[in-house]
Amino acid sequence: MKFNRILAAALPVISLAASAQSSITLFGIVDVNGRYVKNSDLPSNMTMNNSGLSSGRFGFRGTEDLGGGLRAEFWLESDLYADTGTTHANGKFFQRRSTVSLAGGFGELRLGRDFTPAAQNPTKFDPFNVIGLANSNIISRLPGTFSNYYRSDNAIQYFTPKWSGFQAEVMYALDEDPVSSAGRHFGSRLTYDSGPLNLALTYGSTDVNAAGTKLKQYGAGASYDFGFAKLMGYFQREDLPYGTYGTRIAGSEDRWQVGLTVPVGANYIRASYVRTDSRRGPVAFNGSDANRYAIGYVHNLSRRTALYGTLARVTNKGGANFSLNGGTTGLAAGGSSTGAELGMRHSF
Repeated sequence: MKFNRILAAALPVISLAASAQSSITLFGIVDVNGRYVKNSDLPSNMTMNNSGLSSGRFGFRGTEDLGGGLRAEFWLESDLYADTGTTHANGKFFQRRSTVSLAGGFGELRLGRDFTPAAQNPTKFDPFNVIGLANSNIISRLPGTFSNYYRSDNAIQYFTPKWSGFQAEVMYALDEDPVSSAGRHFGSRLTYDSGPLNLALTYGSTDVNAAGTKLKQYGAGASYDFGFAKLMGYFQREDLPYGTYGTRIAGSEDRWQVGLTVPVGANYIRASYVRTDSRRGPVAFNGSDANRYAIGYVHNLSRRTALYGTLARVTNKGGANFSLNGGTTGLAAGGSSTGAELGMRHSF
């Protein structure tokens, strides 16, 4: 009991000392929803899920002023699955981001695990992001195939200063293997963000095995805020060669999306359409196309708390059998998937 009183008295002093040298912030998002999904002739399914409006997370970030316009920064961020009280299942506690950086007039040099530049357009130019019932990447084979599709370990990044709305970003992720280059990644992103207009071009190349197989990513995205509505869209091409670099293509996907958000007072409507066209390669890719339609409404109770609802549908063609998350497994090729979710998000 005496120790607890001493600790309680000391905490304000410790906090004051820390604030004199740097600032540290605890932040997070708790997002839970109920979801209904019906896949063609299969039984319907009801589930509770997380991250329907924003990705569930918690983390710590901080900065220290080193003087002369120079800053030291860190960012530690973990997934939070509030429906089950767990974090990411891959064994990484700070799976979303764990970086340390030096920033100033020269830009920012960042080290650690972080989002790859080549995977960012679908997260920034789709009103439904790549989460929840209307995840725009659910009609793609590649995001779920590669563990470092969204984020890379052992990454070195450089961000230029912003100049007249332009900024460039480059990433090189080490493979840390003297024999195989699997996991090695290079990516870049060029953006223009000024006033109502936002543009982005991306490129990525990832070694996926010792044989030299590379995932190549090419993307473009844009948005424009008209005031009464914000229009956005992206195009993503992803090629998977096999054998040595430059040989035949094992498969290629073109994915494009158009979407918008419409403010309704403090709330907003969101809608989008995404299509995947599978090209070249074996039957598993060629001609196996899919469409995803979605519409939703977000009601803001405050700046930090919101209620939301979403309706979505996936239709398949050829050998494709993509479905909404949470549906009964076993959807036949060419089938469809329809669903709805209602949820609540709180940020802190």
